[in-house]
Amino acid sequence: MKATFTILLVLALALGVGSSPGAAGLKPAKKKTVAGELFFPGPVTRLQIEISPEGMETLRQYNQVWGKPRPERHDVQAIVREGSQVYSNVSVHLKGSYSFQPIDSKPSFTLKFDAVNADQKFHGLTKIHLNNSVQDPTYLSEKLARELFEAADVPAPRAGHAMVDLNGRPVGLFVLIEGWNKQFLKHHFSSPKGNLYDGGSGGDVTKALKMDSSENPEDRTDLTNLVKAVKEPDPAKRLARIGQVLDVDRFISFAATEIIMCNWDGYSIGGPNNYRVYHDPERNKMVFMPHGLDQLFGVGSSPSASITPHFTGIVASGLLSIPEMRARYLARMGEILTNNFRLSDLNKRIDIIAAPIRLALASDLRSLAEFEGSIQGFKSRIAARLESVQQQLQHPEQPLRFGSDDVASLSGWRFKSGLTKSASGRRVREENRDVLQVFARSGNDSVGGWRANGLLAEGHYIFSGRARADGLGDNASKTNGVILRVSGERSPKGLSRNAEWTTMNYEFDVRGIMDVEFVCEFRGAQGSGSFDMQSLKVMRKGPPAVLPVKEE
Repeated sequence: MKATFTILLVLALALGVGSSPGAAGLKPAKKKTVAGELFFPGPVTRLQIEISPEGMETLRQYNQVWGKPRPERHDVQAIVREGSQVYSNVSVHLKGSYSFQPIDSKPSFTLKFDAVNADQKFHGLTKIHLNNSVQDPTYLSEKLARELFEAADVPAPRAGHAMVDLNGRPVGLFVLIEGWNKQFLKHHFSSPKGNLYDGGSGGDVTKALKMDSSENPEDRTDLTNLVKAVKEPDPAKRLARIGQVLDVDRFISFAATEIIMCNWDGYSIGGPNNYRVYHDPERNKMVFMPHGLDQLFGVGSSPSASITPHFTGIVASGLLSIPEMRARYLARMGEILTNNFRLSDLNKRIDIIAAPIRLALASDLRSLAEFEGSIQGFKSRIAARLESVQQQLQHPEQPLRFGSDDVASLSGWRFKSGLTKSASGRRVREENRDVLQVFARSGNDSVGGWRANGLLAEGHYIFSGRARADGLGDNASKTNGVILRVSGERSPKGLSRNAEWTTMNYEFDVRGIMDVEFVCEFRGAQGSGSFDMQSLKVMRKGPPAVLPVKEE
């Protein structure tokens, strides 16, 4: 009996039983919610999904190609078994963008349990997602990250794990995530009747975002008002307008947590991508929330990435370019780092979350070995990222240094190819000058550029440099050639098709304080673009241009 008790105690400790959800420095959820046992680190649930041959054929017709518009999704009916519990008439469709896999491989699923039977729930939930985690071999990133957002007072759907069979075929381990719907909203907001916008498949709040939930889907004035506020050119007026429509405290916590975790595929520095935004009707404020958290802490980017990057999301850029908000952001980042990102606590939490997965994979030695190896890499990336964030907080980025002639040089150039129209880049020495080059690839339309960052105070500036386009061909489009610009501006203004070295200038304004990303870009199906690195500079020309007052 004593030996049996000892074994049970060890197993309980491995599964985290007896530990609070707030262990390891992470705060427990503010409200008691349904399905707590599903997301508490316990035994991995096992699901058997049964889909008819007709349903399987329907799902085979669905194919998401990354970088292209998402085709219409068709739900099919399924039976889902969990032990002796049987759920019938469960609506299922395939999901995923870059991570998409077809139905006969390892697909990701969305399951709606109440689509036919309104009273049917899965552990109290009406909607869940099963993510294949093909971009995260640890299967831990989603769960850990969501807990860290919650600890920073940013709502996020919870995550757990499941082993899945599809029509008797073992498909493997999945990340099980709580669905976005009114049920989720009720757990985090006083009213679930506001608009919940889906930015999960890319696009900023300026786009016609789809809605996950709404009482009045035709009324989008909440989003329109947010866009107008962040586009206000005067920083003081912008701050006042933003404060009327945005939960500023939560957004700063949201952005700071994204950047600490190096979430390159999120809202602040992503496409923007992988986010939701909810209009809380009780407070009349917009709240941003995270989604798609499988590539963090240096996956897809450097663990030493800047904590004050060029913010691509228009709300992040508009708010955090205001000097006092930038200071508040850095202060809040320091608080979150100290309170929620203690390395020893995170490592303990990872071990707790990983323990039941080890048991679930015990019979698959290859998968278990891959899982174990990935955990060590995960911990190492976290350690490297947290060290970098701490160093950057202690030594904040300084503005570009301008000489007496109001000219600043640019350095730290790095190459970035277009996502869907890739090009190649290299540095060469040509006629005693260092040259940045971009080459078209494979005879297709190619886009690529060299990029450098610089922190600028409010003012009017000119980005200048010498460039040359070669070998475009007689049939080249008028939009092909070389261009200087700053990130966020994709106009072909300044485009040159000249085969000789030409000085190009790009004028722009900074309204507040901003980390500007300078881009030396080439576009073309063939040929190349060259940029004289020593000539690339920024010239300060005074205050920003006065914009005409627009009637609203």
